[in-house]
Amino acid sequence: MKKTLVALAALFLAGCASNPYEPTLQVKSTYANASAVAPEGQTHIRLHRLEQTSIVPFEKTCPLLVILDGKTVATLHFNQYVDLNVPNGMRKIEVRVACALTKTTGEITVDANGKNISLETDRSFFGTYNIRPEGSSSK
Repeated sequence: MKKTLVALAALFLAGCASNPYEPTLQVKSTYANASAVAPEGQTHIRLHRLEQTSIVPFEKTCPLLVILDGKTVATLHFNQYVDLNVPNGMRKIEVRVACALTKTTGEITVDANGKNISLETDRSFFGTYNIRPEGSSSK
């Protein structure tokens, strides 16, 4: 019994090892996975979905939709990011779990003014998503 518990614990910990920080392969827009240098009149935005432990069964497999100005532009799994080059101006970025039955949306409005913007998103204790400037703390 003890060996079984140790084996299960080792398997659990191996499954919790962090994924590499990597770009998403699920891109649905010409804005997404853009070069790090935005063309004239555009702003480079990077959105990173942080790695999190989860007890919600579908959360590891269900993607997070990235919505720019009302249009889905990419999907993210844990510890993935998407690079967007968007036209300058006020831009609304939303995230939402594709499989959720309840409202789990997070949103932020950014001023795309030609300067690079780095954002991160994660799920709060209450199950909703936060989007904030990278490195800022809201936990």
